[in-house]
Amino acid sequence: MSQGILRFPRRDVPGSASPVRSARICFAATLAVLVVGLVPLPSGWNAARTALDSARLSELSRSEREANVPGYYEGLIGGGNGSAQGARSELSLRLLGKPAQWTRDNARDITQHLTGDFLQFELVPNQDKVFLDRPFRTNPQGQRDHPYTREKPSGTFRIAVLGSSMDMGWGVTTEETYVNLLEGWLNEHAAKRGVDRRFEVLNFAVAAYAPLQRLESYRRKAREYQPDMVIYSATLLDLRLTEIHLCDVYSDNVKDLPYEFLRRIVAESGLNDDDLRRDAEGRLFTKERIKQKLRPRYWSIYDGVLGTLAADCRSEGLPLACVIVPRVGSADAPEARAETVARLRGIAAHHALTLFDLSNTFDHVDPSQLEIAAWDDHPNALGHKRLFLALARHLVKDRTLYDTLFPAH
Repeated sequence: MSQGILRFPRRDVPGSASPVRSARICFAATLAVLVVGLVPLPSGWNAARTALDSARLSELSRSEREANVPGYYEGLIGGGNGSAQGARSELSLRLLGKPAQWTRDNARDITQHLTGDFLQFELVPNQDKVFLDRPFRTNPQGQRDHPYTREKPSGTFRIAVLGSSMDMGWGVTTEETYVNLLEGWLNEHAAKRGVDRRFEVLNFAVAAYAPLQRLESYRRKAREYQPDMVIYSATLLDLRLTEIHLCDVYSDNVKDLPYEFLRRIVAESGLNDDDLRRDAEGRLFTKERIKQKLRPRYWSIYDGVLGTLAADCRSEGLPLACVIVPRVGSADAPEARAETVARLRGIAAHHALTLFDLSNTFDHVDPSQLEIAAWDDHPNALGHKRLFLALARHLVKDRTLYDTLFPAH
């Protein structure tokens, strides 16, 4: 007898079933499942079965998404033709109930491409439509926000928020975003403290904006509104967004990179004209080679972004706070995010920046309560409320910033 294998005589053993009996049990169980699926049940039983099926599909969708998170986000926000892994993930999510309108083509409907421009795209102004089953509106300046005048009203303290999809409010209304909730709280708190000041929190976030695009958005747009403070939102997907953005820049044949630090890093990577060859439709012949050369330098690019933004804000006398905003679910769980959070902390320390780490905001909470859908881990309205509360607590604890926002009489 082989070691480690137990063999029993072919007879019934007390407490176990014979092969014949096992087959009968299996057949009976299968028949019962079929009957339950076909025979009408009392209304309460049907509701319970529907809830169970929904929960099962949600968990399968979530597991599939988190197992293929890079491909999932490439499909969600664009960036080339997508990977085979991402395509499989998309098909699986569709089979598990993902609606047809939940596509990157739908996301393109809310943005306009800027041909040959380093920024690449921006939100379309004056939109009023339904996006991901929620009202989606932009103001005349193309912000996912209420209308604001470019000229700052007297007695107003303005905060400019630079970010991507979580901050823009992917799948929630304008009123539900943590950015809008923050503005409401600041005004209410100022009134309670008797501070004669009105707050405006201007949302310059755009879905899929990489760190370089957030910096460019500040220089081109946000500073025109004379902000008194800047909040830079970092995500745990920022290196992937950087890769997508730079590949799109080269696919679009953008001639001039706008930042000295970026030009230096690209030169050090050894990227050359042969790497940047494109076909007649503008697709890069050697995109993977470009990624391989640039990938070891993404954190250096990130350091350059925050260093440049910090220098801009200091020269203009503006406080700058960085926040780390997480996704919902295991993709940004503690063990998955640890290295990225440590890197972001290091860069913030390097430039002596205030950093509010909100990455634990969704820990220990069932993801189904906080995500907009089982196939999409952007935070829902409750998730945004938790982000707002976490950010407000940090602002209250940071005495320097708190006194800046609410000066004593």
